Amino acid sequence: LYLNLMGSSNNTVELSGKAMYEKEVVFTPFSRSHFIIAKTFASSLFGRYELGAHLVLEKGDQQFLMMKGGIMYAPLFWFHRCLCMFAMARSNKSKERKYMAQAKRIHTELTNSLKNKNPNVLHYVSLLNAEKAALNQKKYQEDDVRKLYNDAITMSARGGYVHDAALAQERFADYLLNIAGDLQEARYHIEGAIQRYTNWGAMGVVEHLHNKYHDVLAGSSTN
Repeated sequence: LYLNLMGSSNNTVELSGKAMYEKEVVFTPFSRSHFIIAKTFASSLFGRYELGAHLVLEKGDQQFLMMKGGIMYAPLFWFHRCLCMFAMARSNKSKERKYMAQAKRIHTELTNSLKNKNPNVLHYVSLLNAEKAALNQKKYQEDDVRKLYNDAITMSARGGYVHDAALAQERFADYLLNIAGDLQEARYHIEGAIQRYTNWGAMGVVEHLHNKYHDVLAGSSTN
């Protein structure tokens, strides 16, 4: 995963290289749960939302990925899975209700975890609040959605979660491009996400963003 993020692997979401080949590994339930977390994390950061939303959980995974009582990285998994669900609901209108139903369930679990005094999920819930609001917004609510995204960026950055602040900026940019129609502000947040990922050392994700938003970024050099 680290090599994928750093751009030192030929792959983005496939966890294969000299150390392992994911299709040939014989997993134990414990090791598979970590594999699922890493795969979902990579899918979220590299924009492979459909893959992240559809990774199959086997029966043995459940005990390790429970929100309460699971391994310490379980909330990270559920956050990125939920984000992938919200992203798919935004991009695939024909299946929006299906993705929204699953996203809302996970969002509720993370929110309940926060209410039960788990401070580690605060910035997760903040970004998911913005994602949910973006899908449900009425025309007069655009300012509210923008504030939620900006709050999520600020909260992640202040907590030292550089990569999550970058992810929040990218998701905000996607909203600005595809829903709000604000190209200039979207470009600002794409550039911000790229800078944060660069600071974090995730040059593989930086390359992905440059490729994905090439046309949008190219406009900044002509302004």
